[in-house]
Amino acid sequence: MLKKDDFILLLSNKRTYLVQKAHGKLHTEFGVIDLKKIKKYGQTIRTHKGVAFVAVQPTMSDMMRKLKRMPQVVTAKDAAAIIAHVGVRPGWKCIDAGAGSAFLAIMIGNAVGPRGSVVSYENNKKFAEVAKHNVKKCGLEKIVNIKNKPLKKMTEKHLDLVTLDVRDAEQYVEKAFRSLKPGAWLVVYSPYIEQVISVRKRMQEAGFAHITTKEIIEREWQSDYFSRPKNRMLGHTGFLTFARKAIKRKMRKKSTKSKSAKKRAKS
Repeated sequence: MLKKDDFILLLSNKRTYLVQKAHGKLHTEFGVIDLKKIKKYGQTIRTHKGVAFVAVQPTMSDMMRKLKRMPQVVTAKDAAAIIAHVGVRPGWKCIDAGAGSAFLAIMIGNAVGPRGSVVSYENNKKFAEVAKHNVKKCGLEKIVNIKNKPLKKMTEKHLDLVTLDVRDAEQYVEKAFRSLKPGAWLVVYSPYIEQVISVRKRMQEAGFAHITTKEIIEREWQSDYFSRPKNRMLGHTGFLTFARKAIKRKMRKKSTKSKSAKKRAKS
């Protein structure tokens, strides 16, 4: 039995509508739908004009299409690439820095599930408020925790994943290394290549291994009489740099004795 605050996706062959049962009546171009008559998911309901819709439980991707956006968000193509590349699984402990509107935090939270956790840092108060609202709307407030704090105050340890979508991300690479458990992942989202270069250098210095950078391009196809790519595509949004924690490199300091010995040898 559905509750009044439950979200419902009304699905037909032509349109979809995401609503809450508490809204009462939904006015559409196909007629009025009385939401009070929907008792369970999977039920078919008709508008007053006789047009049929099926009421289904919305997926996380359905919910995210209706979330509020403040800054530029991490798109589904990039978030999916992150989750697939590092192999996020239930129970993981994750940090997401630069929450923005919490799109990436929500997608990771959906993957780690109730046994996992995502702590997302956001320095901007307005962004943090929007992020909290979006997390609650998706029903993940027990999994995703939005902290209105700067990343430098991060104290979490023994993490499985850290994602950075912040300015000067290279400054936090060493901190991320110390916070991750062996074999865990750091992923940095960079809008421009200069940051990628700086981040990769810091990753190597910190001791990260298996460093790779990707750019995800998404192009939809259309198939009417003939099949071909659509004219518009979702091109560059950002670079994704992946790195895995391995054995930290120890920087060797040259002794003054060795330096003086070299000078004598030259003389």
